[in-house]
Amino acid sequence: MDGWTTVTELVDKLQRRWDRGTFLRAHAARQPFDPLSLPVRGPKAPDVLDDLDGVRHWIERFTRDADRHHLDVEYRIVRSRHVGENRVPARVSVRTLSDLERAVARSGETNTLAEIIERTRLALPELNAWVQEHPRDAIAHADVWDRLVAVVAWMINRDLSTIDIRHVDVPGVDSKFVERHAKLLRRLLPEVLPADRIDPSANRFSERFGFRLRPTYLRLRLLEPVDPFPRSITEIEVRTNELATIDLPVRTVFVVENRATFLAFPVVPSSIVIFGEGFGVTTLEGVPWLAEREIIYWGDIDTHGFAIVQRLRERLPETRTLLMDQQTLLAHLDHVVTEDQPTSAPLPLLTPAEQLVYRDLVEDRYGVAVRLEQESIRFSAVRAALQQWAQ
Repeated sequence: MDGWTTVTELVDKLQRRWDRGTFLRAHAARQPFDPLSLPVRGPKAPDVLDDLDGVRHWIERFTRDADRHHLDVEYRIVRSRHVGENRVPARVSVRTLSDLERAVARSGETNTLAEIIERTRLALPELNAWVQEHPRDAIAHADVWDRLVAVVAWMINRDLSTIDIRHVDVPGVDSKFVERHAKLLRRLLPEVLPADRIDPSANRFSERFGFRLRPTYLRLRLLEPVDPFPRSITEIEVRTNELATIDLPVRTVFVVENRATFLAFPVVPSSIVIFGEGFGVTTLEGVPWLAEREIIYWGDIDTHGFAIVQRLRERLPETRTLLMDQQTLLAHLDHVVTEDQPTSAPLPLLTPAEQLVYRDLVEDRYGVAVRLEQESIRFSAVRAALQQWAQ
């Protein structure tokens, strides 16, 4: 029976065609349904002669499964001088869209689509063309569709530049709803908003559609008293745009990734330390006066640590690294762990010495996906490395 068609194979084929949305798009456009007919590979006369019981078992099972999936079976006659005539399935057909729905276990989707189209027509007809072109997506969001349309309608006639995403005032909608469905809203909004209200280069939903941007923050420690802050203040978290207006009288800015390292960073004259929080270091570009300071970055020795160096140097080209060298790695190999999903992307802004370490990590020279975290480096090594800034 190898090579003989099963109803499961036929249903899978119909399922894939259904999931592409072709039938629903045609239905939404009021196009008549063209009956479907699929060929069936079945036994031939020699098979009947060699294994009559197997053939009959396949026919019985095929017929039973086809009936369960609402498929009409067309038969052909296989003749044999020894066993006579046998009716064998040759094709299956689907005569109506309703039968197809049931065959692929999607009963009710055409009704759901019709309801969505009608509700959209009443609430925001500009979206109807999108629904008809993307029926599967609309049906997948049927339970929240009315709220999604209401969000789009709410945004159309408002100046969003003074509005936080939290201010979206639609029944049953909060900022988490918008964030959760941002991917679909990104597709719906261009159907109704003029091009000048959309920034296609922006990744964040709020920025792309012109909402008031939420501030970014930088957390920093003052390693010794720094004007204009009172001497009693040693640690602050401040909006990036506000820090940009305070030209701190410091010589060196250290950027670290680990919270424990940030809190335990030794006293260094005329310096501050910033908690970089991974790829959040990109917020540093919002503080122009940093370009006039000595920037020292200290991250984990792993591939993503060097990727952060790359990203930081794209904004602050003179950035140098601390304790991210081969000597530090070799001295702490007994403390390494495994990096999740390491990268091997080209990082052209690394120095030759950094490139050497990065290449060794990518090529697993010291083990698979080696990672040396900041907090695993002995503190005596940290103090020794900072001696050059002690004067």
